Amino acid sequence: MAARRPDRPVPPRAGTAAIGAVVRLPATAIEEGRDLSSMCGILADTAYRLEPA
Repeated sequence: MAARRPDRPVPPRAGTAAIGAVVRLPATAIEEGRDLSSMCGILADTAYRLEPA
């Protein structure tokens, strides 16, 4: 991320927060009894955005 946007430093815990969010989304869906297929787009998009250049 820092290489993509050197003008916007990445906070040290940004990666930890992002991974926590990705883990929490499906966990919440399971707890609420929702089908995980509804999460595919959100999780794929998040993973793509987190992938380093």
